[in-house]
Amino acid sequence: MKKFFALVLLISVLIPGFSKNLKKFDLHDGFFDADYCLETYYVLSDSLIRVELFGKSGTFNIYCLSAEEKEKPLFSCSDLSDSTGFLLKVDETVYRLNKDKRVHRELRHFENGAQLVYTTDANVRFIIDFSFEASLEDKPADIIKISTYVINLSNTTHWIGLKGIFDTSCGEVAAVHFTTDAGSRIRNECAFSEKDIVKERTVVSSDGIVSFQFVLDGRIVSPVDSVIFANVDELYRMNWDPLIRKGRGFTNNRSYDNSALMIKWPGFTSEADTKTENTFYIAVADNGESPRGLFHVDKLPKTNDSDSEKQNKEPEPKSPNRDKRTGVDFIIPPIRDYQLDPAYIQDLIDKIDALQSSDNVDQKTISRLNAELDAILEKLRRQ
Repeated sequence: MKKFFALVLLISVLIPGFSKNLKKFDLHDGFFDADYCLETYYVLSDSLIRVELFGKSGTFNIYCLSAEEKEKPLFSCSDLSDSTGFLLKVDETVYRLNKDKRVHRELRHFENGAQLVYTTDANVRFIIDFSFEASLEDKPADIIKISTYVINLSNTTHWIGLKGIFDTSCGEVAAVHFTTDAGSRIRNECAFSEKDIVKERTVVSSDGIVSFQFVLDGRIVSPVDSVIFANVDELYRMNWDPLIRKGRGFTNNRSYDNSALMIKWPGFTSEADTKTENTFYIAVADNGESPRGLFHVDKLPKTNDSDSEKQNKEPEPKSPNRDKRTGVDFIIPPIRDYQLDPAYIQDLIDKIDALQSSDNVDQKTISRLNAELDAILEKLRRQ
């Protein structure tokens, strides 16, 4: 046995990096049922994309490993990229997760990837999980799947709100900072509602050579409440439910054309000891090509949602937003006026019918749309 350990020690000295491979994943996460170890810095990398993660600050950046531009950051690199990050609202308290002193930050290295983990003083944990996918078979990964999780570790029910602010740098050299799948061209401050997002589907930032695409609508993409485009400083100054100045430019007294976008997800109630997931995708392209994120998402097979939904041990009382077909609760935001329009309701019914007749039935999406339809009909009945 002593000879074995002596041999391991000798190899670790002679072969750089060998001792790293022996690192033990000696910690365990019960919610994910996976072993991990803690890191202060970690990089996920493929031939086209690289994700850089900092444990102490809880910050991250994404790079395109461009043949022409070598290494192109997609987000601002200043101050360890801390102008890109997430804001979590727990009841009435807002945490800027990579800045707030009330947040404990960790970088966890798993066998198959890494997570940034933020635990607030309210004992609510937020996790960002990064993984790579390829839009074409036998091609390098060009898609980053970003899954976020809210885990309520407390014994108290909390109301949760979530925003992500992304300080893009790629498209700031262009006359048009952002474009969408529907052809919208964004040059100044504006906002997309939930209804707009279903139409626009993606947001693309490009310098003409490197492009990247936020995929915000799709069969396994989590619903988004709103997207706001503005100067990054203005986004951080806005209230949780912001009022924008439509048409205002991306320049302020601190920076020129410093555009960013803020993605806001619907708020929800988090019961004690539960995990809630949101998922979106970022696709990267080089050589002036268009990102294939939407192409990739639209062809993905149906996924098993059992891991992301807490199974109830006892029957729960009936709720207007509970889908009786699956027993899964969906937190539906307050119904807005446009959702009461007969044309919108008919479109919703048609979408449900189309999904139900599909070869690959996406039961989670059908249940969410049914819950929305139930909430609309309930509001109409009360009028």
